[in-house]
Amino acid sequence: MGASSSTTFRYSRLLVTLAVVAFAAEVVGFVALRNSNHTVPARAQRPKAATPAQAVSASEQPRIAEVPIGPSVRAYPFGLASASNGRMWISDQGCMNLGQCTLERVGVKEPARTLSVRLPAGEIPYGIAVGRGESLWFALEGLHPAIGRITSSGHLRLFTDGLRAGSLPFEITEGPDGAMWFTDQGQTPAIGRINPDGQITEFSHGLSKGSIPFGITTGSAGDVWFTDRGCSGGSRCAIGRITPTGRIHEFSAGLGAGSEPLGIAPSSDGGVWFADAGTPAAIGRVTASGRITEFSSGLNYGSKPVAVTAGADGDPWFADEGTTPAIGRLVVGGSASGSGEPMAVHEYSVGLLPGSEPALIEWATNGLVWFTDEGSTSALGLIHPGLPERRRSPLTFGPLVE
Repeated sequence: MGASSSTTFRYSRLLVTLAVVAFAAEVVGFVALRNSNHTVPARAQRPKAATPAQAVSASEQPRIAEVPIGPSVRAYPFGLASASNGRMWISDQGCMNLGQCTLERVGVKEPARTLSVRLPAGEIPYGIAVGRGESLWFALEGLHPAIGRITSSGHLRLFTDGLRAGSLPFEITEGPDGAMWFTDQGQTPAIGRINPDGQITEFSHGLSKGSIPFGITTGSAGDVWFTDRGCSGGSRCAIGRITPTGRIHEFSAGLGAGSEPLGIAPSSDGGVWFADAGTPAAIGRVTASGRITEFSSGLNYGSKPVAVTAGADGDPWFADEGTTPAIGRLVVGGSASGSGEPMAVHEYSVGLLPGSEPALIEWATNGLVWFTDEGSTSALGLIHPGLPERRRSPLTFGPLVE
């Protein structure tokens, strides 16, 4: 997913007018605002799966549009975290070796505004997640790896006590116990837990030899799940589960020999979905008991799914940075539960920028889906899932302000 790119993602203090983009016959825009509103959004709640009457037909095309941020040599939006009122937090790695990274909050409707928090020089934010108490938590690498928190009052604090030597926190999620859980790809790979007071505990027993913990999420049944892409040196990739007490179990049966599981998201039946960028590429599902099934039929030729999210309709949406870059949706039979058998895979490229490379993808509390684009022109993307014309509402991105 290009996480090692050295880029910058800076917003001007002057009013910047973004290009207006077309959605089908409509001309719409997006709003990405930056200002001094120093409140952190209320804790986001994952939408429940739609009822049969609400489920969106697979034949109804979603609308996709992107707002360019800048050339890839200057822009690098990385992590995404769903906030209240349909807003989204973004971790900005554009500072690599060039300045101070920031965390940005963006919205799609006026008077939505973003909170911009500047991090200490040399620190690079990776995964982010909104936790209880309206706080934003994030995994931090760079000069001083840490787990960071921004409180509802805008106070920034970094926690390091409990991290092992050589730690490299990567992704983070809110656990069922009110603590935040994260993957650590450092010298001693681990799954970490940090409680609301900042106390960190790391767990490694149960990880496979050569483990590289990657994505992490909390399933609807309460356990924390993660992907392990440590497939080199005779090791095998896996999907892992860790209990609130720190007991780890990894599952590999059902993964292909060339599997590379990356992004992961909960399904409404207690299991999880994951994106497999390996050979063959697939969207995978793990039941609450650990049974893995992968689905490749219908994916684009040269597909490379790297991230997945559960949409408001109960179907998994995914980012595909393969030969034909696309945003995909796996339509699940009985979408009201999200637990039926996949019926079809649809991939959409109309609306993506030339040279696009979709990366992270995340649902928003208003039912829209956001994604980051790490292509030749870095961008933020927004997906309006397929809806009948009478149910469509205009989406606007307006001026960009700091």
